[in-house]
Amino acid sequence: MLLDLPGLLADHLRTTGAETVRQTLASGQTIRRGHGYSIRIAAPLALHRAALEQSAALADAGPAEHKAHRVYAARVTAARTPQP
Repeated sequence: MLLDLPGLLADHLRTTGAETVRQTLASGQTIRRGHGYSIRIAAPLALHRAALEQSAALADAGPAEHKAHRVYAARVTAARTPQP
């Protein structure tokens, strides 16, 4: 599963995430977007869910962090939804 992880979440997960999440981030491709960036990572959906759970603390940190978490949660949810 190929999804883009917002840079704010990636920065947080590089220091606090599980080893498998950190290794996956290291192998991802950096995508510049305006003022920020995203990391495009190819990983099983279970790893994306784990990264989302590990970054849940950022949802209450501030408006930018909340938005980054919400955007990534929407991407993971959309990936879970079967396409017709």
